[in-house]
Amino acid sequence: MKVKRLISLILIKFDQHYGISKTKYSIKRNKSDLITFIVILCALVPTVVAYSFLYFNMLKTTLETYTILNIQPLFLANFFVLAGFFGFFLGAFLLIGELFINKDMKLLLTLPLKPYEVILGKLSVILSDQMFISLILLLPSLIYFGVYTKQGFLYYLIFVIVFLFSQVFPMTLVLLYTLLTSKLFKKSNRRELLLYLSTIFLMVIFGLYLFLSGSNFSINMQNSNEIPNISINSDSTITKLARIYPPAFLAVKSLTSGIFLNLVWLLLFLGFHLSLLILTLYIGEKLYYSNYSSLIESKPLIRKSKTQENYYFFTKESTLEKSLLKREWQYFLKTPSFSVNGFSNVLAFPIILIVFGIIINNVELGLSNEIISTILQYKLFIVGFIATLASSINGLSYSCFSREGNLIKELKIIPVKVDQILRAKIKHIMQISSLGLISGLIIGTFLFKLNLYEFCGAVILAIIFNLFLNIIQMIIDASKPYLNWDNPQKAMKQNINGLLAVLLVFGVVAIMGFLIYKLVPLFDQYIILIILNLIFLIFSFFLWRYLKRKTVQLLSREL
Repeated sequence: MKVKRLISLILIKFDQHYGISKTKYSIKRNKSDLITFIVILCALVPTVVAYSFLYFNMLKTTLETYTILNIQPLFLANFFVLAGFFGFFLGAFLLIGELFINKDMKLLLTLPLKPYEVILGKLSVILSDQMFISLILLLPSLIYFGVYTKQGFLYYLIFVIVFLFSQVFPMTLVLLYTLLTSKLFKKSNRRELLLYLSTIFLMVIFGLYLFLSGSNFSINMQNSNEIPNISINSDSTITKLARIYPPAFLAVKSLTSGIFLNLVWLLLFLGFHLSLLILTLYIGEKLYYSNYSSLIESKPLIRKSKTQENYYFFTKESTLEKSLLKREWQYFLKTPSFSVNGFSNVLAFPIILIVFGIIINNVELGLSNEIISTILQYKLFIVGFIATLASSINGLSYSCFSREGNLIKELKIIPVKVDQILRAKIKHIMQISSLGLISGLIIGTFLFKLNLYEFCGAVILAIIFNLFLNIIQMIIDASKPYLNWDNPQKAMKQNINGLLAVLLVFGVVAIMGFLIYKLVPLFDQYIILIILNLIFLIFSFFLWRYLKRKTVQLLSREL
């Protein structure tokens, strides 16, 4: 009976988290949702296939190198570390939303459930999301290793067990980190935001450490017509971590030892991870479940009417604009789909840049000094455009009204001006965008070694260009917002405005890049910078006025 109850709870959590029932109902009811789903699937499949060739080529090159060096086990250990690293940060973002933002705890406390069942139900959702990381990074390496080394049936049986437990250790670390960090911000009214920012800060620090620590990858480009041979260096930071990472050590021993020893190591692996699961449930019960009321004492659960709840942003102490900005942040943080997508969007491009920087630092591209000096002529604008792309693809601009959903009616009845609503929205968007902007500037400055004047010029260009692109994306959403969604995920990830916005951002940056390429040899770069910034400011001014008109039309129509 207890097992059935626990399984039912986990299945309900999965259904709620992934919106399975809602998606099925929506597809059956609305054929346009089915078409959208098919289009997204058709876009994903070619992307996965294209990157699969590069990824499997990396597996092949790395394993061949490690075989020559007689360190084959480190091949598997490296991918355990990579899966654990990405699993930790993904889990941290999701756990903050699941523990502190998701409101289902009030309902779960009233049900006849044991504390460990409630905690296990919540953590199962996090673990399932983390398993996608293992599915992408770890599973192909385990299969390829087995095929390459011609392993028997026992290897594949053990690797299934090892794979299923691969994210338990990261999940335990995530829970410890999140709960202990939340204790530090316990009395803050912005605890969720501070938790997100501290996680982002930790992620950026570790990424920069990998970037600055030296050679992590080797790239061989002997033939420019073939896929470059990429491999993980045997003396890299990743490999050094792999030697001391407990799950990697035990898993590799289980997979590569003799026929009897591997069973012994498998029992140790299972014992270690089952102990971690028990520890995780104990920590969750003691630090979260038992102290749930104290964890949210700064935000007591007071029953309010809908009218009261809608207007608690507006107090005597706050101005209208501050209250509207607070409203934007509250709705953003209180909806896990919005917060996770928003933060991940502005961090995705900087992470790609870090990987690109690591590759550039470790590959000989065969560029002549003349080509390098030509590229460096444009470094101010390159870094400015990098920071612009990192901050403009935020997912918030093109969904500024779509994310409102039914709450758009709230904006219609609040006695504030359209200009104040838009200023609050653009401030919120720029604040989130600043994470990508700062990360892009730091990484770009490291890559191209800007001096102080060039850095200041890149900062000004990125801020003004980002403002210009954000206003354009807001106009797109104000013209045709997607308001009738039943799952918050649809407002950002299944919004056709997102595709238009991404195409527009890359298109405008590409056009500006072409103009810069033609103009820099003819004029001084700082004169071009000043003129370009003035043009963006003038266009932003007129586009802002147009945005106000579109917003007035949106709020005046029947929704």
